[in-house]
Amino acid sequence: MDRLTHTVLVIIFTSTVSIGPWPALAALFPSTPSPVSGRPVTMEGITPADVLARVELLRDEVESIRFEMGKHKDIRPVGKGKNAAPHETYFQAMTLFLKANRLALELTGSTGIQPQMVSPLDVKPFHVWEMVNAAYARIVAIRQELGITSPAVEQAQNPAATTTEVGYAILHANRQINLMLERRFTPSDTYQQITVAMGYAKRLLEQFPGAKPMAAPPSFIRGKEPADVFFRLMECHKTLGILAHHSQLEMLHIDRTVAQRSDILPSDVYDIATLLVSDLAYIHAHLKDV
Repeated sequence: MDRLTHTVLVIIFTSTVSIGPWPALAALFPSTPSPVSGRPVTMEGITPADVLARVELLRDEVESIRFEMGKHKDIRPVGKGKNAAPHETYFQAMTLFLKANRLALELTGSTGIQPQMVSPLDVKPFHVWEMVNAAYARIVAIRQELGITSPAVEQAQNPAATTTEVGYAILHANRQINLMLERRFTPSDTYQQITVAMGYAKRLLEQFPGAKPMAAPPSFIRGKEPADVFFRLMECHKTLGILAHHSQLEMLHIDRTVAQRSDILPSDVYDIATLLVSDLAYIHAHLKDV
């Protein structure tokens, strides 16, 4: 018997909920609304417009929860970009699930199940849709726990919506959810992402005989602020973009003139570190596939 089956059976036979065991089971496997567009939930059926509609629905639900909690609204400009690739949006959606799941744990005491990851080379809007829906299910659990009885209504989006629009909508949601957390994403979370990025970078260098080995980590400097790390990682992303361009690979181009030092929070550094990981993982998978 696998672990998940065992867990489900334990819930069924030991639940003490007065109305029966099924609500606990439904919390583990919540139903997912069909796309408002009416398109089929298949690998070929889901489009960026469907994903954007679901992200906007999630953001509306988050807003009602934010209001109920009395938390500050994130009004910082997100910036601009173009040419986001599916794998980048997918990793941002994964961050969305992690943040929504952490918030749900704080407010409901329950955790959700993250969809199984796919290779960066294989990501399609359907996979981003799955990850966003997993995050949406955690937000719905919070709404129900707080007794908010007016659910948001999903609105159809422009059929020509792009992956870049999806990515920035997810980034908006990530920023807002982080402000609602008691245990926000911190430099230690970012350090874990950078460690993963360094591992990918090392493996990429090993693909090229004669390449210079990675430099030793710089000495610790006191007094660094989140903005210092954020803009350093932005420079790393710019360099990676040059490599991707020469390799004829698609990557997000970020307008680096928009972000202001005073606006940068530790969670923003985590988000840019996650973007770096997504692109390094994509390039690494591409080289292995060549």
